[in-house]
Amino acid sequence: MELPIEKKLKEKDIPFRLIELSRAAISVEDVISISNGEISLNEICKTVIVKGKKSGSLYGVLMLGMDRISFPKLKAVLGEEMTMGDFADVKEVAGVEPGAVCPFLLTVPLLVDTKVEGMGRVNCGSGDHLFGLEFNQGDLGKAVEYTVGDLVK
Repeated sequence: MELPIEKKLKEKDIPFRLIELSRAAISVEDVISISNGEISLNEICKTVIVKGKKSGSLYGVLMLGMDRISFPKLKAVLGEEMTMGDFADVKEVAGVEPGAVCPFLLTVPLLVDTKVEGMGRVNCGSGDHLFGLEFNQGDLGKAVEYTVGDLVK
């Protein structure tokens, strides 16, 4: 059975590789330990969902897996105080639970940290807990509109 991400990336003619995981991964450490493929720690990225404290607006943030969001920097970019989205927010905009969020499958605007913008190969969630997704960072813009900013501590 083809995953939704496979269909989307094939339609956009974006080369990719699915990385099979032996069980569901939630953390970066999980991905490294259970992947059935060579993955470098410095290529692992995560997509987190943030929410405006006043507006309730939701955004995805793609950043290196070991980095943490800087909420003051996020406020400077978005113009309001933000907080982490909750489980329901993630499910609503990503269609999956935390740990499998795929930047290509979001239904909200995507922000990309400057460290990710300069990368070559990216490994991230595929929208399925049993597969990671590897692609060339330069191909992200072929399928998704996004804004780049300095977003991490």
